[in-house]
Order: sequence, then C-alpha cells, then structure tokens
Amino acid sequence: MRFQIRESELPRRMRQFLADIDSGTAYAADTLQKSRPALSSCLCGLIDTARQYSLPFELNSRTAEAMLSRLADAGWTQNSLSSQRTYLRHYAYETGEGVEWALATGANDRRPVELVFRTHFWTPYRSLIPMLTEQGVEDRLIRLSDRWLRHRENVKCLTLDHVLAFKADPRNLGKLAEFMTAIDPGNPDTRLLQEAQRKRRSKAKGRTKQPAYGNLPEPFLSQAKAISSVPGDRGGLSGSRVKVMGSAIRRLLRSAANHGLEPELTMDTARAFAADLLADGLKTISAAGYCDFLGYFAKHAGYPKEISDALLETHWALKADAKEELREKEIKLARNPFGLVDFAITAHELLLRTPDENDIRNRRRDYTLAGAIALLCKLPIRAKDIREGKIGEEFYRDSESWNVDLETSKTGQKIKGRLAECLTPYLDAVLLMDTEPKHLWQIYDTRLGTALFANPARDWKNYGREWLRRNMVEKTGHSAHIVRSLIYDICVLDDDLDLRVARALCGHGHETSRMFYEINADRYRRDQALKQLATIEGSLTI
Repeated sequence: MRFQIRESELPRRMRQFLADIDSGTAYAADTLQKSRPALSSCLCGLIDTARQYSLPFELNSRTAEAMLSRLADAGWTQNSLSSQRTYLRHYAYETGEGVEWALATGANDRRPVELVFRTHFWTPYRSLIPMLTEQGVEDRLIRLSDRWLRHRENVKCLTLDHVLAFKADPRNLGKLAEFMTAIDPGNPDTRLLQEAQRKRRSKAKGRTKQPAYGNLPEPFLSQAKAISSVPGDRGGLSGSRVKVMGSAIRRLLRSAANHGLEPELTMDTARAFAADLLADGLKTISAAGYCDFLGYFAKHAGYPKEISDALLETHWALKADAKEELREKEIKLARNPFGLVDFAITAHELLLRTPDENDIRNRRRDYTLAGAIALLCKLPIRAKDIREGKIGEEFYRDSESWNVDLETSKTGQKIKGRLAECLTPYLDAVLLMDTEPKHLWQIYDTRLGTALFANPARDWKNYGREWLRRNMVEKTGHSAHIVRSLIYDICVLDDDLDLRVARALCGHGHETSRMFYEINADRYRRDQALKQLATIEGSLTI
C-alpha cells in the first residue's frame, strides 16, 4: 500500500527518531538500521491514516488502531500486522510517545531499563538511578514501577479502587510497595499499595472464616452454634467466650478418650476432665478457667444442673487456691529485672532504629510497637485498651498533641485528658509509619474510626490479642501487664520515676536507668518475689 505522505513530511519527533537510527545514536540502532525502510514506511502510514481520519499527528491508541484496521481491510496478513506493531513499539519506547498503547497491546513489557529511565516519570528519582543500576535491581521491577508511575499519574488523589485497577498480582504489588518506599520514603501511596496487595491475596486464597468455637463433633457443634447465634443484647456470649468454650470441649473429649469414656458431657467425663487439668501441669488459675468455660457451656447448652454446678464449684475452689501461688509476672520480674525507665529506653531506641529496617512489614511493626510501649509507660491501661482504641474516638489528635478519652475494658474507669508531650512523636509515628510528617492530617482524616495500633495489611484492623505480648516479650522479656504493675507498685514509692520515664522517652534515659536499679534494688516486688522463690526452693525434696 502506498501512503500519500513522504518521510520529510513526518512530524519532527519521528524524523529525529529516524535520524538517530541513521547516526547510530538510537538505543537499538544496530537492530533498527536493518529495518530502517520498513520503519519509515510504518510511520508514514500512521500519519497518513491520522490525516485521513482527522486524528492527531502522533502515536496513540486511536491512531495506531486506525492504521492497523486500515491495513487489515486492505488484506494485510496477521504476520505483517504484527510487524507493524513491533515497529510502532520500537518508536514508542525510544521516544516516549504512545508508550501507553504499546504497553496495553503487548503481551510482555520488555523495555530496556535505559529507555525506561529516560521518561519524565523518573525525573524525581534521577539521582538514584546510578545506585539502582549498581545494586542490580531487577529490570522487571523497574518496568513494573514505571507502569505504576504512569497509572498513578492518571489521578490527582489516589484511592484504593484506582490501585486495584493496576494490573499486578499480590506478590508483585508487595515488591512494588517495598521498592517505592525505598526510593520515595514518606509517600502515603505505599499504604494503599500494601492494602491492595492484601485484598488480592485474600481473594486469590478464597479464605473462609472459621467459627469461633472451631471444629467440634455433634452434638457439641450444634450446641456451640446455637450459643454463638444469640445476640449480645439478648444475653448472648462474646466470640472470645465461645472460642474458649470450644477449647474446653476439645479438652473434655481428650479426657473422655484417655479414660475410656463415651465422647459426651456427663458427671463421669466432667470428673475426668477436672482430674486431667490438674495432672497436666497447668497453672492452677488456668485449670480454674477451663472449669469455668466448660461449666458455662453446660449451663447455656441445657445440660443437667448438677454438671454445671460441679464444674463451677471446682472453678471457684481452684481460683481461691491460685491466690496463694506466686504470680508468674513476679517470678519473671525477679529473674529478669526491668523497670519503667528500661521500657522507655527500649521504646526510644526502637523508634530511632526503625527507619533503617529494610523490610517494610518489620518497619511498620516496629513503629507500632515503639508507640505501644511508650504509651504503656505513661498510661496504665491494659493491652486490650491499646489494641481497640480508635483514632478520633479513644485516641484523638489536635494541633498540639494527642488526647485520650476511654473507659478501661476491665473496670470501666474513665480516662480523659491530654497525653504527655513526650508521647507525641511516638503516636505520630504509629499513625504515619513510612509517610512524611507533612501528610499527617491527610492520613489522620483517612484513618478516622480505625484502630490506632492497627495492621495496614488487614484494612487497618487492630492486631490480634497475642501480638503485643509476643513482640514485647521478644524485645524486653516481659509483656504489657508488667508495665502496669510497675506503675502501680513502684511509682508510689518513687516521686521522680515519672520524670525519668519522660526523659528516657525523649532519649535521655541511659544515664538514669542503671542508677535506678542500684538505688531501688530492694523494691517491694523484687524483694517479695525472691523471698517466695527461696521458700519454694527450700521446700523441694531431692
């Protein structure tokens, strides 16, 4: 097919592209020189078609598809049309014109990264390109990031729906979030990338939520299902309560099997259940709890009153015995002395080290952990209160600092007021994570109503009940309830402790921490715990 346009009539950018091929300065000049006449003809056909259909004199999806349709109508074979697409893609990748069409119609993105870096999307990161090349960042990750930057440019304000419209699987979305955080730290877009990754991963797995009580045989399954279906406002039990009932039932079934009894709840199996609890080496308070769980299950499921009464009486008897035992936290504190100042120092060091953590998930975990430990040092609340406190409700920020307004989960005690100024950088970091401080109010507004100490990979749902305990034990050797005990037992004996904690949170704690233990080595808790340990040790027979 002859086109009614000559090479000299092509737009300036197309003529320059052909001239660069002739001079050898084009990126793939050696390859393109062999197809130089065909490339010229292809571009002439594109502009001739654009003129015929009154389209812009450039490569875009409309002009490319119009030309290819014209050639197909003229009887060109699929192989010939494929060659024309290849020529147009070479032009697009070399000049940056029509790249969106080239990417949308190509099976794979195989652009040389040298051409990718030429585009204006990489202008903000131009100084990082030598480092990326030197460190050997995968070419496909560079191309993926370029496609993301192009997709991102289409909207002024990024939303989760726009991120989900980006073509990438969960694994690549995770890599993209990590890479963009590395080259553009503080950009709030990475939060949405990670959230989109989680949604796609969950959808791909097709996970179904298990009931709180877990897998149980009949008739226990139907009974547990009936108990859990009663709404809370009609006397129903919480999900956590139903969950522990399921655990107690499974223990009952194991005890029945061990004693050669039928798998059912009777006085005989209840006695076997209680005997095994004490024989299994459980703490007395834990054994009391299991009796309580199974007793209330029997009561709600309609079993004979003598069974539920016997189990609950055993519960109260074991609970009374447990009061005489040495409390586990006292033993741990005696073996691993740790004070409020030490917790504050740990929070401060964690806050300082976290930006250097390479893994994005570990970074966000440590920001949250530093904030939780710091808050515990200044506010004697339980881990559940921290875990469930929402932004704008229990914890809210104004132009000066953070405030608290909550009722404690166990006693209903009202706590309201402005939090200590030394906590502001910690709670800001929990909110911002990898995002720059200038985005604080933007992030705050989008997070209203979600848990402050939340998991970004789970739609900002609060962490599970074991998360804080597990991570605090890893960092300090102690869990959250130890901090409350230290506040109640030691602060009343030491007028200056609260000031030293505040200083430690601000980074001035090391010089006071060791002095604290030298002066307070005989404090009540440690002294009492050591004495009781000695008593226990002396009573042991060898």
